[in-house]
Amino acid sequence: MNFFEKMYSIVAIVFEIGLVVFFLLQPQYQRLSILLPACTIGLIVNIILLFLIFRDIFQRPFDNPNTRYLWLAIILLFWPAGLIYLLRHGFKPR
Repeated sequence: MNFFEKMYSIVAIVFEIGLVVFFLLQPQYQRLSILLPACTIGLIVNIILLFLIFRDIFQRPFDNPNTRYLWLAIILLFWPAGLIYLLRHGFKPR
């Protein structure tokens, strides 16, 4: 990942955690008129993050070619695995 992709990944993760924490700590803002736009923005941020992670998986050389498909399957089935991928491979140079 290049510098922009790394920074976007970090900002996206912090945004999602902040969004969840904000709505848990401020229950008076848990109205549909506020939740719907906030969650739509969160969805768009996560789709872009997943696109960047999948792009990195396809561009990164792995020792075993099946490792690429294993990471894809794990991330598609269990999204938080993308965070593990970022820590293990994504933030390192290709």
